[in-house]
Amino acid sequence: MVKNYFIPTEQNNNKPYLLRKIAIVAYSILLILVNTMGGFLGIEEAYASTITPGNIISLTNKERNAGGLNTLSNNPKLASAALAKANDMLEKQYWDHFGPNGETPWQFIRASGYAYVYAGENLAKGFRTSEGVVEAWMASPTHRANIMSGNYKDIGIAVVEGQLLGKQTILVVQMFGNLTSSVQGVAESPKPKVEKPSVPTKPKVVTGDSKVVTPKEQGEIRSIQILSPENGGTYMEPSMNVKGQANNIEGEYIIDVVEGDKVLGSTKSNRSTWEVEKGSDWSEGEHKIVANLNGTEVKSQEVSFIMDSTAPKVDLQSVMVEDHEEQYVLKFNILGDWDSINIILGSEILPVVETKGQQSILASIPKDKDTSSIFINLADKVGNSSSVDISEYFVKEEAQEDSTKKIIPLIGLSVKDGINIGIVLFVFTLLLVEIVIYARRGQLKQAAGDLFTVGAWWLVISVAIFNGFSGIIT
Repeated sequence: MVKNYFIPTEQNNNKPYLLRKIAIVAYSILLILVNTMGGFLGIEEAYASTITPGNIISLTNKERNAGGLNTLSNNPKLASAALAKANDMLEKQYWDHFGPNGETPWQFIRASGYAYVYAGENLAKGFRTSEGVVEAWMASPTHRANIMSGNYKDIGIAVVEGQLLGKQTILVVQMFGNLTSSVQGVAESPKPKVEKPSVPTKPKVVTGDSKVVTPKEQGEIRSIQILSPENGGTYMEPSMNVKGQANNIEGEYIIDVVEGDKVLGSTKSNRSTWEVEKGSDWSEGEHKIVANLNGTEVKSQEVSFIMDSTAPKVDLQSVMVEDHEEQYVLKFNILGDWDSINIILGSEILPVVETKGQQSILASIPKDKDTSSIFINLADKVGNSSSVDISEYFVKEEAQEDSTKKIIPLIGLSVKDGINIGIVLFVFTLLLVEIVIYARRGQLKQAAGDLFTVGAWWLVISVAIFNGFSGIIT
């Protein structure tokens, strides 16, 4: 009977066939084959990840802000340079800051049109999460030095999946830059100058009997300020917190940040600085906020700023490629305001010169260029950027192959990872069912030894399988 394979019965001597030693050995052999010889068996190892340029930038700025450093601005030219560098590593099959033919990070940055005074690069591969990438960089002294350098003002990120040195992996290229010689040292968070109110000479009051009376001083004036966002500024991070300073306030106090008649968030502090986390993302457009000292009439000056976090995008339905004798003519429309366009052809950056504000774009691509990997990078004036892969539009119909990635839906795993998780969950489910049945029969104590042995062994196998979820940095 089928149930003899899954649950303990008298027919299988209270030991399901699928949990016997021979079955466990078979599962283990299958897992070994999948994880060591998956490529030879034709099992696709490509996988999705939660790594995005936005996440990397946000986590990098979080580390910098914690160290009292300036926030780096997303720069589309550096992003184009990072993408070109990633494509170059995949094209020439190397994993280093310097290529086999003397390629340097700086040549990609210069080719993007970014005339740097200071520049730097971090690389990572094989990670599944943005947090894992940044944590690894911060644990490495040289990579941490780049992230925490006061020399930089701009950042660009590329996240590319491909076959590198015989293994399907995800590459992350992080490039830093500064167009000026102005730098910031690693120091405490800068404190704005606060003009102390002038203290007038204490008045002397003459009474009728000629006695001189000096009134008691009432203390310094309490005040609060909003330091970030700055008045008149434009910001791209919808989850941005409000930061400020309190003067002459002793003990614990509460700050409310208010927009109109709505309290956006509150915080308690017993220091001279405070930070309020908004309960939801800032909406697009102009905002006017005030900070109130809870329970008093003390409030900050109003701060007006603009939230602009929407990047221009390529209208994919408008993309057309015309095949001419010596060149391809690429046509596409842009949704939203834009300031710069770059077309990334493999490791080459092709600037597009168009009239600002024009929504329909026309570009010529020579046929001697590498069209196997083509991206369009767009950016607006404040640095919001987007990137789209249009390689498929340049593949001839007769040469097209099934490019559907064999990725397990919803959970972003490769076929290999799907098999691993499937087998592990299957065995642990059988163990759980067996434990429940033994417990109902009052036989759990007698079976505890076997259950513990199988469970412990399978736990060790599971840990060994998933130790590949970390990656490599350089």
